[in-house]
Amino acid sequence: MSVFKDVVYDIQDELRRGDLSFREIAERYDVPLATVEDILQDVMEQEAEDYYPDYEDDGDALASAGFGTDEDYGYYGEEF
Repeated sequence: MSVFKDVVYDIQDELRRGDLSFREIAERYDVPLATVEDILQDVMEQEAEDYYPDYEDDGDALASAGFGTDEDYGYYGEEF
């Protein structure tokens, strides 16, 4: 694993803990403030994906397991 990846993981941990400001994190790891902000954006995207998993492929997975598709059971997507 590269040293840069280690630093990214450390910064991600710092951001999740929330004990330091962005500037303090940047100074501690000797990176530009913009890098800390970019890593925060990545953390937020990862957590959003974990919180809102993508279930669009469930029907295909069930069909391949022999259970049919969503359409076979009368579901054609959300109606608004």
